[in-house]
Amino acid sequence: MPKKYDPQMRERALRMLAEAMPDYKTKTAAVQHVAGLLGMSAETLRTWARKVEVDAGRVPGTPSD
Repeated sequence: MPKKYDPQMRERALRMLAEAMPDYKTKTAAVQHVAGLLGMSAETLRTWARKVEVDAGRVPGTPSD
């Protein structure tokens, strides 16, 4: 059963991911590291990060607005 995370946890995870990105060769490695630190699924964090990129217009997709 999926866990629900509050908005503060989501913001923290995405901020940690952004800070960790320069230390890793791939986004996948950074996502796995941060997700492990926070005890969450890497897929959850990857999905959140993808949504941020789509909403910002950096990658193609349907924005959440």
